[in-house]
Amino acid sequence: MEGSQTQTQQEQQAPGGGNDISTIKRFLSQDPKSTLMNMARVFVAVNGIIFGVTTFFNQAMAYAAFQRLFLGFGIASILRLSQRVGATPTELNMAAIKQYMITTVLEDSAHYVLFAFNFYGYKPTTIVGMVPTLYCTMQAASFLLNMLKDCTSPSWSTMKAQLSKVRENQQKLLRVVATGEIFIMPLVILQLFTGQSGSILTPLVYYQFLMLRYMSRRNPYVRNAFSELRLATVQLVYKPACPGIIRSIVMKVISLIERLSPITYQPAN
Repeated sequence: MEGSQTQTQQEQQAPGGGNDISTIKRFLSQDPKSTLMNMARVFVAVNGIIFGVTTFFNQAMAYAAFQRLFLGFGIASILRLSQRVGATPTELNMAAIKQYMITTVLEDSAHYVLFAFNFYGYKPTTIVGMVPTLYCTMQAASFLLNMLKDCTSPSWSTMKAQLSKVRENQQKLLRVVATGEIFIMPLVILQLFTGQSGSILTPLVYYQFLMLRYMSRRNPYVRNAFSELRLATVQLVYKPACPGIIRSIVMKVISLIERLSPITYQPAN
């Protein structure tokens, strides 16, 4: 009894200790849906790390973490989508429903709902798991920084510093995510033809996802990544050391990709 009282007194005397817990509780209770969404993102980030570590020595644990990762990613994306598009239209006419569906499809979170369901149950693959892990790590870092913003205890300083580094490198991480999203396309095609995993629907659904990412109104990183990869590839194949037949094949592939590219969204002036 005396030990418990002493511990309580020490926590109260610690600078900011008791106040920090109250601050965190108050922050988490302000918006339950946002809190649930970001907890799902933290869940994804943790399972992404578990998957990355265990994939080298425990395939069963890695597979379980991979499935949990995509389950959490799907939940987080659905919650984010509900925040972005709001409630369903009250007027049940074709025009209102059509506008609602268009608005929903154009949302980035809708794209990631499609991504999550496409790869849930898929064979664990590093680059496929990397995309939601990095994306949720960035979002969770911003959430946790906001949560700890008013916490004054020195014990939070190390965590704040690490989270700040993640947020400072957000642009770089978004470019990595966009590049990863592009390279997944040839990977799923290769895995389909080699019989490693997936079905014919996996690359077809993923192609639709990639086109939606290319047309994204709020996130230009996939378009930028395509442009950067095209420029780098053209510069490489036009070097004197590159055989002419390789150059011809690569340029035909680039031309095919450009023809398959959708019309990008142009914001109104």
